[in-house]
Amino acid sequence: MAPDLQRVLREIEDRYRPLGEGLPSVAYIYEAGLQGECLYVSPSIERVLGFTREEWMASHSMWDRSVHPDDFVRVTTAEAECARSGEKLVQEYRLRTADDRWIWIRDEMTVVRGPGDHLDPLFYGVFHDVTDRKGLEEELERLALYDPLTGLANRGLFADRLRHALGRRAPTSVTAVYFVDLDRFKRINDSLGHAAGDEVLQEVARRLQGALRPGDTVARFGGDEFTILCEDVGGVFEAVSVADRLQGPISEPITVGGAELRLSASIGFALADAGEQADGQRLIEDADAAMYRAKKRGGARAELFDQAMRERAVEAMTVEQELQRGLERGELRLYYQPLVDLGTGRVLGAEALLRWEHPERGLLAPSAFLEVADESGLIVDIGAWAVGEACARLRDWRRRDAPSDLRLSVNLGARELTHPDAVPTVLRAVRSSGIDPSSLCIEVTESTAMADRASGFRALRELSAAGIRVAIDDFGTGYSSLDHLRRMPADVLKIDRSFVQGIAQDTSDTALVAAALALGRALGMEVVAEGIETEQQASWLRELACPIGQGHLFARALPTEELDGLLDAGVRL
Repeated sequence: MAPDLQRVLREIEDRYRPLGEGLPSVAYIYEAGLQGECLYVSPSIERVLGFTREEWMASHSMWDRSVHPDDFVRVTTAEAECARSGEKLVQEYRLRTADDRWIWIRDEMTVVRGPGDHLDPLFYGVFHDVTDRKGLEEELERLALYDPLTGLANRGLFADRLRHALGRRAPTSVTAVYFVDLDRFKRINDSLGHAAGDEVLQEVARRLQGALRPGDTVARFGGDEFTILCEDVGGVFEAVSVADRLQGPISEPITVGGAELRLSASIGFALADAGEQADGQRLIEDADAAMYRAKKRGGARAELFDQAMRERAVEAMTVEQELQRGLERGELRLYYQPLVDLGTGRVLGAEALLRWEHPERGLLAPSAFLEVADESGLIVDIGAWAVGEACARLRDWRRRDAPSDLRLSVNLGARELTHPDAVPTVLRAVRSSGIDPSSLCIEVTESTAMADRASGFRALRELSAAGIRVAIDDFGTGYSSLDHLRRMPADVLKIDRSFVQGIAQDTSDTALVAAALALGRALGMEVVAEGIETEQQASWLRELACPIGQGHLFARALPTEELDGLLDAGVRL
């Protein structure tokens, strides 16, 4: 062997000897020419790859046959550039072992001119077995990009794939994004447990993947929400057919823990047409908005996003921002509609109704902002403010020697009632104001109480136990059974205005009101008739022995000072 080559080998051995014999490292030197003759390989190659050094050095093609086919072009191209430039090369690729496994190696290579009669350059260096590290990196990448429960892409990877898909669209290509939300999934978690819920999500993930093309992307967006990316969709009709195709496998029975479940989903989808400038995040938001419309329309259906929805979404965002500022600036008001003893006309109290004194649009009714407040979550803060304001009004009445039995009702929606801080917030307001708890009545609709029966009933029971009255509002329009009504901790039954409106003309409405009154009496509940607008309606209700009413016949919702004046004057309505 030429003296220069011996010197190089000694340098290699000296450099890597401190690594220790136990480390999976292999030192080598070989020609960079077409033949690629191996001139030296350290004995540790047998420990790393399973080949003896004699086997490795005897075959010029051993290295070529050992590099993974997917890595071969990349590796050889890099080595050719290294031989040309003379710069050090570090790269990672896979090698086949003697027992036909693939391992990852990190190859650190330097090129020198061949000593003596070696006209081609020589590569020398060392490679290390980094299979364990690569496995860890792949696991970390999987955790960063994939949902651990379902194995689907997560929202980060989905957004990245959507961005690339929009960037490479052909001139005639249409891209579709679907937002899938399982209907009433929370009931599965509440009734069967979260482990059963996880099983359902895993099965739904498999079914969604099975219903789509191999190149489509399904991601778990969070909770029971999934997003789907379909490239090169053939227009609106094909996009609709994809949505219909997704409903089929979702609706097939799923057996979990011995229980057969039938699911449905609300699906929204949005399209990026060929040639249209599209933003991935906006496309996802559009599909999400369409999904919410599907859910509001009863679920188990698909909706396509349109421009009108975009305009409503922009308007809702504006309302949300202004409402947040209005809450901070004290623009919200409570107006009060009196509750009247139908026999004597005496004012027994009032129902507190929310208004927004908008600096530009004037006094706004709840219909202009309450839906946005609920969807944004602002309703929780607004509800807390309303309860505090109502308790302060009751305290003021007590200080002004108003009748001691006056009561005030405040409405709470489903989001407010089931919020973890709902009961503590009401109890704090009652304690800090020093009012009699029975003078405050919390009104909830049937549908509100039933939206999350476990937490809703629990909150109502805790309020009732503290002495606060509970009213079931809009009775007759919800879906609670008589058994649920019997179990509901309620003191007051409010007959919905839709039945009161027809009491003088429709015999069925009259019969329903009479039945509600009888039911209330049987359950020991006070009954209030809402929406009384005519003396004829009031007269019929008196004949049916309805004790309390409210409506425009007696008074519209009044600002604080007008209600106080009415109470001070002892007016009978």
